[in-house]
Parts: sequence; C-alpha cells; structure tokens
Amino acid sequence: MGKRNGARKGARRSGNPARREAERLYSGNVMGERMYAATVPMPGSAAQPGAIIPVSAPALPDGLQLRDAARDDAAALEPVIRMADPDNPDGSWRVLPAVIDQSLDPEKYTCARVVEETSSGTLVGGMLGMPAVWAYNHPMLAGSPNAHIIAGLVASLDSLAVVEAWRGQGVARALVAEAEKTMAAHEKGKFGAAVLYVTHEPELTDFYAGLGFSLSPDGIGIPSPLGFICHGPIEGFCFSVKPLRTDVQMEPMATPYGRQLVIRGILPGPAH
Repeated sequence: MGKRNGARKGARRSGNPARREAERLYSGNVMGERMYAATVPMPGSAAQPGAIIPVSAPALPDGLQLRDAARDDAAALEPVIRMADPDNPDGSWRVLPAVIDQSLDPEKYTCARVVEETSSGTLVGGMLGMPAVWAYNHPMLAGSPNAHIIAGLVASLDSLAVVEAWRGQGVARALVAEAEKTMAAHEKGKFGAAVLYVTHEPELTDFYAGLGFSLSPDGIGIPSPLGFICHGPIEGFCFSVKPLRTDVQMEPMATPYGRQLVIRGILPGPAH
C-alpha cells in the first residue's frame, strides 16, 4: 500500500524512485540486496543500551495467524509486499527470496513475517525488518566497527503492507509490534536493536504516532565521539522512530541536515 492508491494503514513506503535513488547514493546499497552477517561487537566499542521495553501485541482477528515467512512464501508474498512500494523497481519485493533466506538465518539481522488466513493459507499481510544498511557505507563510519554496531542497533521497518480486505482490523498494528519485538531481541553474537525507525509518507504520520513513534521530518542523528552520524532527510518523506530499550533518549535538534530526531544511548557521544 503506497500513496499512489491512497491507502494509509499498513504501508510503509511510497513507490518513489527519487527516494530510493537518494538511499542508494547515500549508502551505496539498496535495502534487501546484500547479505548482512552479524558481527560480534568489539569489546568496549559500545554497551548494550538498557533493557528491552515490553511490547503489547494486539490480537489478530479470528481466522488469521502471524508467522515467520518461509522460503515457499516468496511468490505469494511478493504482490503483498509490493503494495508498500508499488512503482519502485528496486523495492525489497524484488529480492524477496534473498530477504527471506536472511530472515531464516539466526546470524543475520533481517526478519520477515506474514499474516495468513488459516482456512485458505492466503497471505493478507507482510512485514520486512532490516538493519540500518546505510551505516555500512556512511562516510563517518567507513572501516569502523561502529558501522556494524549501528546497523544492528538501529533497525528499519523496511516494508509493511496489508491487503485491502483486511485493513483497519489491527493487522498492520500486529505486524509493527512483531517488528519491535523481533528486532529488539538479543541473540547470540549480535546486539538487539535499540530503536526502530520507518521512512514514510507524511499521511502515515498519525498511524505511527498512534503506535508510539516520534516524528522527525528531517531524519535521524546519532551522536558519536566524532560528531553526529546523520541519515536523511529525504524529500517528500518523514522519519518516525520508536525506542526499543529503556536507556534510549530522543530529542529534536538542529543538525547539519535539518532538525532531526537525535537518538542518544546507542554510542558514546559528545556532551549535550
């Protein structure tokens, strides 16, 4: 579901080639195209930020179940996920088999979930969660172990979509809650995410605000010993961010890239 068809709930991204190209130029990668091995954090490089904030997942309507995506879901899931990015030839729907493979590997940061009708097996919703892939090629992080740390600690709700017949019944909310719970979980050899962010059209602001996300029109900034590590802004889109751990603090601040939501508690950073 993208802004082209006016669908609001259940869709994360618009099919805007300019936005995708902006992300490609910024990071050198397109989300979903690269395999991301979990790198064991270097001792002393960062501390796991706080305890996981409990997530209350809404109950799905009768007749639906939420489960992990399986390899044989790729063909049926593609048209569902494609609704989140309908006109984008580089959308994550294009490489769903690889994304699902990543989600099934416990050493990767990716997660893929589906909602299906229990009677027919029809997929009615889907969600893809990714690491912050832009961190790997950020000019301030090139060659630094902090790139892997930030990629793991800053999770992205990459795609979220629900078919029209099931919209407005809590399916999208259940998928967002699943993304929060899954991306925050600490597993062997990697950090659990400290925050979850989503890049979205302005008309989706109220939906994410209702789920506890904070709006940042100009992107996100992460303080580090070298200064602010900034991602965004992207013209025509907003960023909404939700803390997943208790020690994370967020505040809007002026940065070189606009008034961004600055996230503290991920890396050691400069003083206020």
